[in-house]
Amino acid sequence: MITIGNVLRRISFKPVLITILIAGSVPVCPAQGTQTVQSQTRQPAPTTRPRTIKPADKRTDSKITTGIDALRKRSFRIIVPPLMRSNLEGLYEYTHRINSGNEIKPDIKQAELSALQKSEMARSLKNEAAGLKNQGTAGSLRSAAIRLEESLQLWKGAGPLSQPGEIADALVQLGSISDALGDRQQAISYFQQSLPLWRAAGDRNNEAAALTQLGRIHNSLGEKQQSQNYYNQARLIVQTTGIMSASSSGVNSISREATTLFNLGKLYEEQGQQQKSFEYYQQAYARWQNTNDKTGQASTLNAMGSLAARSGQLPQAAEFFRQALPLWREVPDKRGEAVTLSNLGFVADAGGDKAKALDFYSRALPLWREISDRRSEATTLSDIANLHAALNRPDLALKLYLEALPLRRLSGDRRGETITLNNIDSIYTSSGDYVKAFEHYFQALEIRREINDKRGESVTLANLGFVHQATGDKLEALNSYQKSLEITRRTNDQYRLAGTLNSIGELFSALNNKQRAVAALEESVSIWRTLGEREHEKSSLALLAGVYSSIGDKAKSIEAYRLSLSTWKLIPPKDFIKGK
Repeated sequence: MITIGNVLRRISFKPVLITILIAGSVPVCPAQGTQTVQSQTRQPAPTTRPRTIKPADKRTDSKITTGIDALRKRSFRIIVPPLMRSNLEGLYEYTHRINSGNEIKPDIKQAELSALQKSEMARSLKNEAAGLKNQGTAGSLRSAAIRLEESLQLWKGAGPLSQPGEIADALVQLGSISDALGDRQQAISYFQQSLPLWRAAGDRNNEAAALTQLGRIHNSLGEKQQSQNYYNQARLIVQTTGIMSASSSGVNSISREATTLFNLGKLYEEQGQQQKSFEYYQQAYARWQNTNDKTGQASTLNAMGSLAARSGQLPQAAEFFRQALPLWREVPDKRGEAVTLSNLGFVADAGGDKAKALDFYSRALPLWREISDRRSEATTLSDIANLHAALNRPDLALKLYLEALPLRRLSGDRRGETITLNNIDSIYTSSGDYVKAFEHYFQALEIRREINDKRGESVTLANLGFVHQATGDKLEALNSYQKSLEITRRTNDQYRLAGTLNSIGELFSALNNKQRAVAALEESVSIWRTLGEREHEKSSLALLAGVYSSIGDKAKSIEAYRLSLSTWKLIPPKDFIKGK
């Protein structure tokens, strides 16, 4: 039997079939071997100044608005420009020259010789780690981490021959690996340890980079104040170094200035100041045009496209991404091309054009395979599966999700693995295969807890509650929902909080605990009203009216029904006949 409660519960807890690309968790850097176009041999490109982002039209069609809401929550992939590209993305690829043994003087003391050997061995291990990390699998990342830890121990024994910048870089590498493997607290520890070492080395750019990563991770954990503090420190450093760079002259000076402007734009974007971010990106774009830097231009167009999309300007976003495509091909940079095609796919999907979205994703997929980026291949497979699921092709969607799952595991993408598991479960749940649904939900729950993903844990617990409720096990369903509620209150996800309270209220009513049902539903109604979610509010009001009626409170029952009906649009008979 389909009830209002069933419909609302599905709206609130059916796993979201949108794979979100989280900026920074899987940093996307230009492919190795990318050539920077030399400005001396090319004429500057004609200046085309991007338009200013305008606020989204509040009258946007509801289908598109839903897509825009997803875009606002999404962090687009951004390829970082070639100059100082490590400064904001986290996975830094440094290579250090290993000192030749022939440079050792025969009369050097044994203690100094030992220290020098340790220093050389440390560099060698760090270079090995860089190669392992490039393989991109969970196993290779863990092996890289082991070598980096060994290199740190060797540098500790190298005494005065150890360089603070090299040690800081190893710590940053460990931080990025920990973040990629889902251990955010460990990542925070490594990035924090790198800060005094970057300062000792006088490397303000990489100090700002580490601060930015700390800001991003704290933001992803919901720790807004700490995030803001780190971003402010990073911005101050970037502004200061930018002023110093501007004092020099020539092409390199313009490139450094463009990079500083881009970095400031990225920092403001991370802090949610979109218009200010866009202004800095515009300035960076103009300077990279002057030096004919194709990678810089394409990077900035991609960044501006993501901002335009999240501001609700889907056509303008698509135009920015389309302008970036030929630039990536001219470089050439297959990773940049794949990133931009993926972003075009997401924007097309948000605008309701699923056929076009499918085309863009299908063009990105072979590029990910060509550069052996398993993580992004899995993400794009999931994006394509999402489209097929939305087009009511569950069998094809399931096939693609199952194809993406081992790639998630191979690349060590634990968060992505849980998203894929939830999407697989969604299909099993919809088809009534609750045994398989339970199996995958429990797998997802275990991983969420392992990587300390509290929001994801609350989502999976709520999904388990829905399956328990669908199989008639009300007590287990209530237990799962209440566990989800406890976490959701801590993460302050108001939308999910209202939905969970609605489901709990319905269950308490079914278990004849009417007072607790009333308390849960009244709180749900209040939150929906605050959020402006009228459809959900009237659904919860209808449930609340039924509970009031069952306990004999006719006045409150009538009032709740009246409020639930007041938001329905009434169609005059003549309009209904005309089909308006």
